[in-house]
Amino acid sequence: MSYLHTGFQKAVVFILLFFIVIPADAGRNDLHMRTFKKAFAAAGDKNYEEAIALYSEILEQNPYHVDALTQLGICYVHTNQELDSALTLFHKAMSIIPATDRFSPFGVDLQQTIARTYHLNQQPREALSVFKSLCDSVDDEQLKNEFAREMKQIRNSAILLKNPVPLQITNLGNLFNSEFDDHSPLVSFTGDRIFFTSRRPSGHGPELPDGQYPEKVFFAERTQKGWSKPRVLGEFFSRSEHKSILSLSPDGNRLFLFKNDREGKSIYVSQYLNGEWQEPEKMPHPINSQWDETHAALSPDQSTLYFTSNRPGGFGGLDVYMSRLDAYGQWGEPVNMGPVINSELDEETPMLHPDGQTLYFASEGHTSMGRFDVFYSQMQDDETWTQPVNMGHPINTPDDDFFFVPTLDKSRAYYASYRFSENVGRSDIYKVEFDSLYNGSLAVIEGTIQNSKNLPVEQIRLLVSRDSDNRQVGDYRPNPATGRYLLFLESGENYTIKEVTPESEEQPLNIHVSEQLSYNKTEQIVMLQDPRMAAPLKPGLMPTPTDYRQLAEIPRNSGRLQAQAEDTTFTIQVLALRHYSEVGFWFFRGLDIESVNALEGRDGYLRYVTGRFRNREEAEKHRNRIQQNGRFSDAWIRPWEPLEELSEPENSNKISALQTNVQ
Repeated sequence: MSYLHTGFQKAVVFILLFFIVIPADAGRNDLHMRTFKKAFAAAGDKNYEEAIALYSEILEQNPYHVDALTQLGICYVHTNQELDSALTLFHKAMSIIPATDRFSPFGVDLQQTIARTYHLNQQPREALSVFKSLCDSVDDEQLKNEFAREMKQIRNSAILLKNPVPLQITNLGNLFNSEFDDHSPLVSFTGDRIFFTSRRPSGHGPELPDGQYPEKVFFAERTQKGWSKPRVLGEFFSRSEHKSILSLSPDGNRLFLFKNDREGKSIYVSQYLNGEWQEPEKMPHPINSQWDETHAALSPDQSTLYFTSNRPGGFGGLDVYMSRLDAYGQWGEPVNMGPVINSELDEETPMLHPDGQTLYFASEGHTSMGRFDVFYSQMQDDETWTQPVNMGHPINTPDDDFFFVPTLDKSRAYYASYRFSENVGRSDIYKVEFDSLYNGSLAVIEGTIQNSKNLPVEQIRLLVSRDSDNRQVGDYRPNPATGRYLLFLESGENYTIKEVTPESEEQPLNIHVSEQLSYNKTEQIVMLQDPRMAAPLKPGLMPTPTDYRQLAEIPRNSGRLQAQAEDTTFTIQVLALRHYSEVGFWFFRGLDIESVNALEGRDGYLRYVTGRFRNREEAEKHRNRIQQNGRFSDAWIRPWEPLEELSEPENSNKISALQTNVQ
């Protein structure tokens, strides 16, 4: 999106009305007119490379061609290159037009374009000087108000440019970035999957007039050897059409996408089922409407959708709305987030951090440096929001800046830009790391609901309350297709978890999230614990008497395991018990019993793990093997080191005395 798009289009209209060529020559005028029309059409198709060549051809023959001078400068600004050259061209055009036309509609628009280009080039003093001259010289109150608003943004820009935020910005390199536009990065919370939108060739769609291809969604996975080569998610593209990604659900199994359809701009969602992404489905009313809906993202508990719409009743342009799931899994009537978040201008790309309290979004209002800037706001105890804070420079510039994607560690984020010298192509994807590391205290807890009554999963909720103040901190919704859930909880606290439906409530589960479970900001973020919502014994798997044996045969926190763990990176957890509940030995049928070990955790859980693997790929293959008979569906891969640290060292040689009675 070009920062000066609207202003430049207005300027183009006036420039065509004042078609001035010096010296005047009918034959040359006809020649220039044909070339000019071709260049203007190319620029309209965003084929700026061809347009620049054609405008330059005109200027080689006639250096005083005002339209070619101005339009060539506009092309330079649209491509965000050679802004100094664009300013030279604009000033030359100003010197050519008669002095009496300096404050004509054409002259005013050209000066406004000059001021905006100064602003874009991070020269606020020069931009303010031009705008002040315009304010002193025009009588139109609407124009004066427009100039005043832009001058306010330029003053914001001057302050933020003088006080840049210390950070490191790293280009993700040729694997993710190409000579074409690459943008909208989405990284899973585990850090092992990335999605992004690209206009590179993919075999799906023709080359467009601007030299790029229709937008497609690409996907890559992190393996032991590094990132895999990105591949296009062809499941999304049954036709040659633009689709771009908006957000990834916290569990990584739902992608929200934007699409222009017959009803306008709409939000779609795709489910990840059986190893494949499904055809995106349009979100229902009241999320989509006859108006424009341009962005959507789920809250960490997946019970609230934050989205943008320009439907009537807002504060101006696109506003941020929120909609909550009701007890039956249906989206409630959207609520505008109010004047603290929304301004009289556009708001876009809301993203809620996993802490459930920090909202990142883009706005043209508030204290923007110009066009869209990235802001954040904190939810307070009374569920109101603080005044938005500008993320500062160089995250924000006088150009459009949005689609800022935070990670679990607030000191790291991803976004796209075409403003840095490290660019591989046009728009590139970057990782942003702030100098002052965020001391994270969140733990990521993964599990699966049991749903023994076979209720619609959409009606099952996990209500999580913090025991210290009895405050509900989450209304978590499991994935409708898999029943899996993620909890994002502050460490060092006790919580009560209730599994509820519209008609019933299960026995509450109490858990303690110890400090040892909080993520390590220097390591890849991983899922740390999975408290079960029901007993581990599954209906239909009735044991025989010979299957019951004492669990003394399963070593608990054994020295043998610790000794072999030096080269161990991953293991597979098959069971976690709270308060050391009884369990039949038969439960482990299908596993190599010699590979099963029990680990006592300081958080009160006894965890049973099987296997020791050097990398995640080996662990994944083994998990697939043991799940082939339909068992151990909850088994999950976890890094060894944090699991070992969580185990009680003083009990390392104890043997389990657990046994199951046969009755």
